[in-house]
Amino acid sequence: MDKRGVARPGRPRSERARHAVLEATRSLLTDKGLPGLTVDEIAAHAGVSKNTIYRWWPNKAAVLMDAFTAATSIKLEAPAEGTAVQRFRAQVHRVARLMNEPEARRPFIALVAASQHDPELAAALRDRFVADRRAAAVALLDQVARENPNGVNFKPDVVIDLVYGALYYRLLITGQHLDAPYVDCLLDATVGPEAISSD
Repeated sequence: MDKRGVARPGRPRSERARHAVLEATRSLLTDKGLPGLTVDEIAAHAGVSKNTIYRWWPNKAAVLMDAFTAATSIKLEAPAEGTAVQRFRAQVHRVARLMNEPEARRPFIALVAASQHDPELAAALRDRFVADRRAAAVALLDQVARENPNGVNFKPDVVIDLVYGALYYRLLITGQHLDAPYVDCLLDATVGPEAISSD
């Protein structure tokens, strides 16, 4: 509110600052890459103090992962409509399409690579990016099994390792395109074939 007690329009200051930090981090990560990126630099680009950043995040790794997650989370979700197997297949296709986009592929590869030598970043990758998505995939695959009791017999954790392990092998090791026919082959071999929409 201003001095007259009138509410000011727009976001609360803390929300604006948090958004500015995430935007600055995404921009720096995309334009400059991960090496040498500091909290000082993020703070300067966001127009906030380092103390403001450390009030919300324990370290730079957590900021990086939240910035990446905020930019990609909606694109990685399963659609709300369809059978469980259709939704799972569509979600895997969404991941593959996103990781073919340079603005998502390059930062993700940089984060994974750096996490091999940075325990804090590795923990942030597991806790702030992988864990929730894996839990959602397990729940969806459990639903697949309930909807198809006479279908393919599988363990959700194994299916996730097989499907995403194969995608990340192409993404991180061979550099091959994550094309739709390849994704369909992975899904046919694990959860069984079923047509999905082109969503």
